[in-house]
Order: sequence, then C-alpha cells, then structure tokens
Amino acid sequence: MNTLAMHPPEAVQIGTSCFSLADVDGQTVYFSNMEPFDCHDESDRPAMLLRIARFARHGVPQRDLQAAFGVGRATVQRAVKKLRDRGEASFHAPRRGRGISVITGETADAANRLLAEGMSAAALARELGIASSTVYYNLNNGFIGGAAAGERSRPEPEAAETDDATIVPEDAVPSPDDLLGRSERDRRDRAAPMGCGARDSAGRVAAATGAMTEAQPRFDEPLSAVAGGGVLTALPALLKEGLLEHADRFLSLPKGYYGLTSVLLMLAFLFMARIRNPEALRHEAPGERGAVLGLDRCPEAKTLRRKIRALASDPQRVRDWQDALARDWIADAPDVCATLSVDGHVKVYSGRKGRLPKHFVSRQKLCLPAATGYWVNALGGRPLLCLHKDLDPAMTRALEHDILPALERLGLPGPDAPDLANGEAAPALTLVFDREGWSPALFARLARRGIAVITWHKGFRGDPWPEEEFRTVRAPLHGPGGAGAVKVRLAERRITLSGGPEVRQIRRLLDSGRQVPLVTTDMHTPMERVAGALFSRWSQENFFKYMREEFGLDALAVHGLVEQDPGARVVNPAWRRCDRRIRQLRQKLGTLRNRVADLLRGAPSDTAVASAATLNDEIVTLDVEREAIKTRRAETPKHVTVAELDEDERLDALPSGERLLLDIVRMIAYRAETRMMSAVAEAQGAKQRPRRPLAELFRSDADIIPEPENGVLRVRILGTASDAGDAAIAGLLDELNRTRTVFPGTDLQMVYEPPGNARNFGPEATG
Repeated sequence: MNTLAMHPPEAVQIGTSCFSLADVDGQTVYFSNMEPFDCHDESDRPAMLLRIARFARHGVPQRDLQAAFGVGRATVQRAVKKLRDRGEASFHAPRRGRGISVITGETADAANRLLAEGMSAAALARELGIASSTVYYNLNNGFIGGAAAGERSRPEPEAAETDDATIVPEDAVPSPDDLLGRSERDRRDRAAPMGCGARDSAGRVAAATGAMTEAQPRFDEPLSAVAGGGVLTALPALLKEGLLEHADRFLSLPKGYYGLTSVLLMLAFLFMARIRNPEALRHEAPGERGAVLGLDRCPEAKTLRRKIRALASDPQRVRDWQDALARDWIADAPDVCATLSVDGHVKVYSGRKGRLPKHFVSRQKLCLPAATGYWVNALGGRPLLCLHKDLDPAMTRALEHDILPALERLGLPGPDAPDLANGEAAPALTLVFDREGWSPALFARLARRGIAVITWHKGFRGDPWPEEEFRTVRAPLHGPGGAGAVKVRLAERRITLSGGPEVRQIRRLLDSGRQVPLVTTDMHTPMERVAGALFSRWSQENFFKYMREEFGLDALAVHGLVEQDPGARVVNPAWRRCDRRIRQLRQKLGTLRNRVADLLRGAPSDTAVASAATLNDEIVTLDVEREAIKTRRAETPKHVTVAELDEDERLDALPSGERLLLDIVRMIAYRAETRMMSAVAEAQGAKQRPRRPLAELFRSDADIIPEPENGVLRVRILGTASDAGDAAIAGLLDELNRTRTVFPGTDLQMVYEPPGNARNFGPEATG
C-alpha cells in the first residue's frame, strides 16, 4: 500500500517527494510526511547546502531543490560536488582566506602591541596568521591601533595645494608592505561566496531585489600591482571626450549591480587595453578588472553582452547620443570640422547563421558577405559620425540621403549657406572623398546648398599640360598628431564637367612625369590647401587600419542576425541573373569574333574558312540568345522590396543598435588616445611613435592607493617595457595631474605617479 504524503500547512514541499521544509522560530525544520527529522538555524547557509546535497544524493531532482530552497542551479551542483569530493565535514570547515571580522581578546592585545612597535599592517597579518583584509578592516574601524594601543606616532598628513595638482607628502603614501598583494587578492576572490571575486554579497542581493539602482564605486583598500591598472590614466581624456557627458540623457539600464557609468567605463577601458570584445573577459581575472572600476569584480561576458543589448534596445536614442557628442566635438574644433572626409568601411561577416549582401572588400580583393558603414572624420582623421547601412546604397546616394541629413542635424553647413553655383561665395562646408563618390550632377546639387567637394577626377583621359604651368608649393598635410607639409608641383585650370558644374581641375606633376588630376567646386581656397585636404584623406584610411588592428573595429557586436527591413529596396535577383548572363555572352562573343578575325587574316586556307564559318554560326546563335535575354532584362524590374523576394532569397542584417553603440565607444577611445599623444610625442623627440608607449601604458600594472582623508586616489604606474617608455609617459602623467580629474561616483581626485626610474629621465634626456 502506498504511503500518502502529508505536509504541515506552512511547509514548502520539495517537488513531489514526501519531504518538506518550514521556518519555525528561527530554525529551518525538515519534515518527512508530517514528522520532523532535521533542523538548523535559518542563517546557517553551509548547513542548508549540506541538506541540499544530501537530498540530491538520495535522488531528489535538482530542479525541485532549486525551487524549494530558492537557489540557482550552479549552487546545487557545487554543493553536490563538494559533498562527493570532500565529504560532509567540508561544509562546516572555515573558509580559507576570509579570516575573522573583528579582532578581540589576546589577538587584539598582540596586534596593538606590534602596531605600537611600528609593524606594518601586511607584516602584522603574516605575524598573526590572519588575512590582511581583516587587519585593514579592524584598523579602519578603530578596533585595533587606536589611542588605547598607544597610537603610532606618525603625524597626520597635510595636503599642500599648488597651481598644478594636489601634492601629498611622501610619508602619507602607504609603503609596499601595506598594500594588498595580488596573491592575497586572488585567494580572497576565489573564496568569495557568490562566485570568483563577487565579495559584495549585500550589494548584489540588494540589486537583485531592486533595492539598489546600481553599485557605486568604492576604493577602500590599497592594492598592489593591479593587472591592467594603467588604463586608469586614460580616464581624464575619456571624460574630456564626453564618455559620460550625455549618456544619462539618451541611454538607460534597468536596476542592477552594474549601472550605466560602470558599463561605459568598462567598455572604454577594454578598448584602451586592447581587449577587443566582451568574450575576452573569460580570460581575464575579474577581480583585477573590477579594481579599476572601484567594484569587487567586473561583469562577466554574458552580463556585459546583456547590458550592451539593453543600452542599444532603442537605436534612435543611440544615434541621438552620437549626435550630441558630435556637436560637442565640432564646437571644440570648428575650424578643423569645416572640411570633412567621408569614406565607407566594409565589415565582413564570417558567420554561417544567415545571408548578408555581398560587398567588394578592397583590402581582400574579394566580394564577401558584409555590412557597410559610412564614416565622417574631421581633418586629421578624428571621427565625428558613423552611419551604418544594412544595404549599401553607394556613396553617391549615401552622401545626399544619409550623410547630409546627419550633418544638418549637427548644424552643418548651416541655414545661411551660400549658393556656390556662381563661383563668388566661399563654401560653408567642404566634403572630401575618393572616386566612389564621383557624380557631376551631385556636385552641382551640393554646390547649390553651399557645400564644396574635393575628389579625384574619375576616368580622366585629357592631354597633359605643359610642365611650365606647374609650380612648387607646400601642401599642408593633416594627421592625428597635427599638421605638416609636403612639397609638390601643382597647376590648375577651370573646366566644365559633362552634366555638371564648372570646377577647378588641379593636377599634381609626379617625378615620373605623370599628371594626377583632382577637381573641386571650391573656387576660393588656394590650390595647395585643396590638394593638401585630399592628400590628408589618407589619415582616414590609416584610421580604419588602426581601428581594425587595435580596437577590433571589424569584430561582430553580437553573434545573432536580424531580418532586413521588408520595405527596403534591393536589386532584383532575376534582373541580376539576366545581367550576369548578358555579360558572360558579351565576353564570349568577343572572344569568338577575335578568333574568326585571326582565321581570316591574310590568305586563309580552306580549313580556316570552314572553321570560321562554324564559329560564325555559333556567334549567330549566341547573339540571338543575348538579344532575348536583354529583352527579358528590360521587362524585369531592376529593384524590388525585400518583402517581394522569395524566402530563400531574403537577406539578413547585423543588429545596428549594438554595432553603433560599440563604435561610438571606440570613437571616444580613439579620440582620447589621440588627445594624449602630444605629451608623449614631445618626450620622444625626433622619432615619434607616441601610440606604442600609450598602448603599453594602458596594459601596464599599477598600484591603486585610495587616500580618502586627502581626497586622493593615487595610481602608481609600475613601468612599461623599457626605460625609454617610462620616460616618454612621465610628462604625460604630469599633464594628467593638472586636469584634477575626479573618479566618477566618488570624491577622489586622480593623482598619477610615474615609474620610479622615470624620475631620472626627462624630455631633454630622450631628445
């Protein structure tokens, strides 16, 4: 006869088993049917985990245990593994590396005596056999080392204000023995109750229950040799470029432990440290990456992906954020932004989850599945805008229908832009692009809107000009590090383009004698400046190359795909097939006609005449086929909407919101690094390669030493790869200190210290 399972009314049944549990007077009581058989304190989590492991060992399904005890699957699995591998005693053993909370009794007396003798906190922890974090906790809260212990005789540090930065006396800086070392942090992180490095249990529970909007950064202990801590030197430049300036107006996240500020800082720090995508966090120590944010650990890869998805859930708000940043950048450098470079960048898709439209990738000389983005950069290569397109409309169309509306939202070229058609007014805005944007009719329309163009003369086959017309001038070249000049031989004439406006044609005479023409609708700017603006377009090409190699520009933002807009117009596959067949027939007919001409050349033999007749018959057949296909192509619409395509012909697209969000952060990171270049270049002297020392600086280790009594967060760089690299960044750190940057969410001012040996070097030593 089966036993009928019965449970107390207040108990929670464990699945369909006869077991249940209930909280009674501060105890968790376990029942079998109606009979209690076990209990423990409600707050005794190890005891609860032991019971979970016992139930699982006796066949209770793990999903039932998760529901009854309110724990996750990983918690149940860890408990079962712990019971299997280490037995029941392991649940009651003290956790390694966590130590005790408050030092009392004889231990406190011994600690006070040793501290009064001048022993450091780290040495005291080793002497007493307790965790250094416990010593710091008790010192900070006055449980040890206070007046009752004799008060160590070190005087209170006094901060001295200067014109440059807050200088704190050297005796106020903790010694290396007082810093929490990497091995100690690693042991502490591994013993964290909620996963590696997740030590802030109370904060995470509050965030999970909605009681906390986001975790605030806390720098409450000095840390030694934090991996990648040198990336904190990028903080002043990132904030100056607007990383957090407008973010809260346009972006938002639901309540959680990691908020908007920490996620944006995390993404920017990852790019600066050359960690190109969130998946790379799987190979990084979470506690170390969290230390630079002032948190116990950084978000794991899936959490960061989820945050990115939430930030980009409304693509229009992401575009509005980009526009707000671009307005600030233009206001900071209006002269530089009067001439803009425009170019397209193809992001190749190498996955197999769907079909993307194919684009010609010039760097690989292949047609590959890809997505196109059009970038607008200021002179010198600093990015302003990125416009992603699921379907490439060609630059001529993108300039007029996508780029110009985006620039008008930023106030360019302005409502008072003059009409350039008569050649009397100066342009309000100049666009520089390559031959892909060649369209004389477009040039005329842009000129009527006050916009001049500078581009190469596509398909030019004119006669050479006399060499006497060319004169040697210095054309200014604009790069990310500033402006230079190059000597070139130039000449110019006015010409009228077929179907377009009157333009200035400027030719450059090369040493080989070749004349390279460019055209512009700007009738006022000197020809050397016009030529220099077009030559400087290579800074944008170099920008793409550098961003691909260093910042992962071509990395996929997400692994999934989305459907194309049903209303988007694409080339009809049927029309494309007809066009491809016509081109094949045209090529084959040309080959056959050449063979016939070769056979009948001179005095042909009878065999040659017969072969030519056979080929002529084949030519007639192919010609008839070509005319029939041309008729079919003429009857087939060239463009159709995506909704009109068959299911197997429909194309996919990359999610635009996530792509744009990450590219905006990349732009900010690139601009921040560019802003920091000048101080490093000055220290390098003649051979200037400032980006390399900066990349090493962002990846270097650093001591992070909070001094709340002085309002200072000290970052001590532990050195780059060489003495020359250390010397190159010394002046930069002085410049960063003068910015008086406060870490977001705290009242701690950043103070940067160079490596010890860098103090012996200066610009004069490396010049």
